[in-house]
Amino acid sequence: MTGDTQPWYREIPPAGWRVLAFAGLGWTFDVYDTFALSLTIPALIAAFGLSNAQAGAIGSILAGGLIVGGIAMGWVADRIGRVRTLYLSILIYSVFTCLTAFAPSASWLAMLRFLGGLGMGGTWTAGAALVAETWGAKHRGKGGALMQMGLPVGSMLAIGVTALVGALMGGLNGNGWRVLYGLGFLPALILLPVAMQTPESPVWRARRASSAPAATVASLFRGGNARGLILALSFIFCAQYIYWGVITWTPAFLVNVKHLAFIRGLSFVLAQQVGSLCGFIVFAALVDRIGRRPTFVAYLVTGAIAVGVLLLASGPAILLATMFLTGFGITGIFAGMGPFTAEMVANTPARGLAMGIAYNGGRIGGLIAPMAIGALATSERGFAAGMGTTIAAFVLAIGIILICPETRGTEIG
Repeated sequence: MTGDTQPWYREIPPAGWRVLAFAGLGWTFDVYDTFALSLTIPALIAAFGLSNAQAGAIGSILAGGLIVGGIAMGWVADRIGRVRTLYLSILIYSVFTCLTAFAPSASWLAMLRFLGGLGMGGTWTAGAALVAETWGAKHRGKGGALMQMGLPVGSMLAIGVTALVGALMGGLNGNGWRVLYGLGFLPALILLPVAMQTPESPVWRARRASSAPAATVASLFRGGNARGLILALSFIFCAQYIYWGVITWTPAFLVNVKHLAFIRGLSFVLAQQVGSLCGFIVFAALVDRIGRRPTFVAYLVTGAIAVGVLLLASGPAILLATMFLTGFGITGIFAGMGPFTAEMVANTPARGLAMGIAYNGGRIGGLIAPMAIGALATSERGFAAGMGTTIAAFVLAIGIILICPETRGTEIG
């Protein structure tokens, strides 16, 4: 309850919920699309005779598209608005995912995944800016956390749809994977009527109607925005390093170092995804009540403890519980990235570009982590040392967040 009269969700106007629905669904389908690549990798290897290294390179190419698209669409969002940019991003990834179904070669596949990645990266940037600028300071943290729930929901949706298509097509080999990608145009159709009913950001409209300076790269370096942008970028870099390092290598670590074959089963996936959902829900409950910094620190400490247990423990039951905690702390922390990034650059006409740089530039940490840990994983001890680099990233992230200002209640304009 807020005050003595009504629950908090009744304080959100209909426009706020429409914005959240559009941004949240766009992000959910974006995550679904991204996750689909990892689920179809075995079928793509068989279809095009790829090596593991070549298949991994396609994933890196997609990641490159996410980074470029996320930054470029931030620039676009500052000029044509958040809602139009969000739908444009959804349309881009829907079209190129659908076209992936007709890829005649691995080269075409890689190119189409890169082009789709441009839209996927832009979806978070435009959607997070739209929610942050529409939900008021009092409830902005909740709005951002609810939008980010698309991360576990989109992942589970991808698993479910892939299983259904595989069952109907007798597996993903042959044409099964093509059918799965062919369904990729549905988000553009489903979300068109939603986009048409979504109001534009009041902050963006007010700036357009005023005589305020235009959104330029130079504006990112005025009014203290440069420091906020650098801190947000650094924090997200650490968070992305932790997330992709742990998520990418935990299954192999538990099989090859802990010798637990069970980790390949459904229990691992469910424990981690349920932990992620719980992490987002709890984050939403805490972030506007106790503040950004305490919530981030609590999640980072939880994640660090989970990784520490992962490195030291060996019992299956304990490690399964650890999977829940990694989902809770390491994935759940992303619930706060949208509001936090927007508030760290609270007074700039180029907020879309700033958020795109901070979040998508931070994705570079997610590119480095799998390669760095993989390079160290030449023995059991080396593998443990590689996973241990995420502990250093946790410590660095805590240090960064502690020197950031507390942004709860920040008015943005």
